[in-house]
Amino acid sequence: LDGNAPDLVAECNAFEEKIKAAGGIELFIGGIGPDGHIAFNEPGSSLASRTRVKTLAQDTLEANARFFGNDISKVPKQALTVGVATVMDAREVMIMILGSHKAFALYKAIEEGVNHMWTVSAFQQHPHTIMICDEDATLELRVKTVKYFKALSNVHHKLIEEDSADVRKLK
Repeated sequence: LDGNAPDLVAECNAFEEKIKAAGGIELFIGGIGPDGHIAFNEPGSSLASRTRVKTLAQDTLEANARFFGNDISKVPKQALTVGVATVMDAREVMIMILGSHKAFALYKAIEEGVNHMWTVSAFQQHPHTIMICDEDATLELRVKTVKYFKALSNVHHKLIEEDSADVRKLK
């Protein structure tokens, strides 16, 4: 996406067409903000949104000031972003959630229902989403939830080890 394009709406529409022409997005990799936004889909964004021009929330402006010499007045007030539905159309989604400052957003994403105020929660409905997080990001989750996902991860790793052992036996 070219944020300097003369027609930003046309740029967003062309980007959606390029995605279609390429056969879709195979893997979307992204992170979230402390308010649970994905890409620049701020709280309150439509979960049916496509690539578009989006006005940024104050928290996002403050978080991005570091890219502009810590001068918030230099941070653009709008951005081009893929929409939630654009990302939901990806065949696989990987979301990185790191740090205690994003723990409440992870809680909202996993333990509560889908809500446009926490756009990351939409991925509860995606068939192939993985959320990768550190211990600090899990601080707001119920102990039971953390144990459940750790157990799933352990089973997954054992299956991979067994498959690898089976492949070695075939050689």
